[in-house]
Amino acid sequence: MNTDNGTMIYRQAIRKPVLAILLAVLPFAAGAQEVGKIRYARGAVTLQKADGSDARLAGANDLILKGEVVKTGPKSFAIINLQDDTRMTLRPKTTFAVEEMNAKKDKKASALLRLFRGGLRTVTGFISKFNPNGYRVRTAVATIGIRGTEFDARLCEDDCSEENRAIEKKQEKQTAQTVARAVFVRGGLSAKAYAGGTRELKSGDPIYEGDTLVTGDRDYAILVFRDRSRVSLQSNTEFRVDELRFDEKKKESHSALFSLLKGGLRTVTGLIGKLSPQKYRMRTAVATIGIRGTGYDLLCTGPCVSGNGKPSEAEEGEGLWANVWEGKIAFGDRILDTNQAGYIRDRATPAEVLPDIPGFFKQNPIPRPTDFKVDESKLFVSGKAQKVEPGLYVSVTHGKVSVAAASGQTKTVGANQALFTDAGGQTVNQVPIPAFQQFDNIPKPDAPHVDTLNIGQGVLGDTGGKELVCEIK
Repeated sequence: MNTDNGTMIYRQAIRKPVLAILLAVLPFAAGAQEVGKIRYARGAVTLQKADGSDARLAGANDLILKGEVVKTGPKSFAIINLQDDTRMTLRPKTTFAVEEMNAKKDKKASALLRLFRGGLRTVTGFISKFNPNGYRVRTAVATIGIRGTEFDARLCEDDCSEENRAIEKKQEKQTAQTVARAVFVRGGLSAKAYAGGTRELKSGDPIYEGDTLVTGDRDYAILVFRDRSRVSLQSNTEFRVDELRFDEKKKESHSALFSLLKGGLRTVTGLIGKLSPQKYRMRTAVATIGIRGTGYDLLCTGPCVSGNGKPSEAEEGEGLWANVWEGKIAFGDRILDTNQAGYIRDRATPAEVLPDIPGFFKQNPIPRPTDFKVDESKLFVSGKAQKVEPGLYVSVTHGKVSVAAASGQTKTVGANQALFTDAGGQTVNQVPIPAFQQFDNIPKPDAPHVDTLNIGQGVLGDTGGKELVCEIK
């Protein structure tokens, strides 16, 4: 038998069975409504009919039909897009379905989703904007009403309590190593660790020894340190925390060393400056600043920028500028008092005291760090262990969410708030956002570069130090 004839006989042999299979599934496919698709799947993710039949592995771009059940395995997650542009991350061990979807941009728009098990991280689409009461997520214990919202929902058994304890233990260790916190971030703030790696910081995030903090164009941030020092970082600034050792019980252990590598800052010294002023230093490429319990501003350009080096590179107006608005500083070989300003052109040029404070200091749009109100007593204290009981936890990042328990009791919360419904569906109570949601490692649905995330210990569970990755594309 030649090859062509053999191929023809083989195709004829399989044509009828394949055609029969297609005819069997076409009525369901033709009559079923498309409600979304899977954007990304990692691990074991399946799709199946509501009656449990036709189960199949799912991957990127697979369609989700009305009534179909999406399941994620123990070390798996999926990111899905619904027809109204809602984006969702289905956490590990989640069972989910879209029961109703009317994705029209009018007052009749509506959606009814079902969370049978597990958890969601959600950024809602246009349905909740056109019909604020038309978007609901139903669970066994309560129904969640959504109004233009970013929120997390999780049905907890004993798993959340165990996860919470592990996260709180990690947070205690992290808090002990924290030397400062970014209490306010406008725009962006990144931290380059001494050991390598860069992370993006938001308000409340920790800062460690060795971190180089970087702001971009039109960005600024306010930092508070353990000794109650404060720093406002201006736009296009690089600032390194070389060392901060502070223990109120051991005066001899106090020390602080910072480096302004580029740009500007406004700072007020804390307890180290008052208790051990000789152990506080602010370095630049052209001079080291000594303090006397002080509030002052610095601007570092040209030869002052770390790495520029040569005095001949200084252009008009470049160098290190200082303005003292409280106390005194040692500025090169000069002392600047309150309401005095100084200038150092480069390392080869002595410091000079200016006759007037330059206009760029007087008109600085970045607020002094003392203008920002924050409870410093709570910044470096580990939170009390939170009791986590079985039930539904819903935490809100933006917008509003209402939760109606099976008993009929309803409560509504907004951004940075959370609600809990007990496993019996009897009560709804406002609670602090639990650690397992506040520090969730499973990515949000709009997280960038989700395909490069490390799936190992601490993200999807203990894999024995090895990664197990299954992607279906």
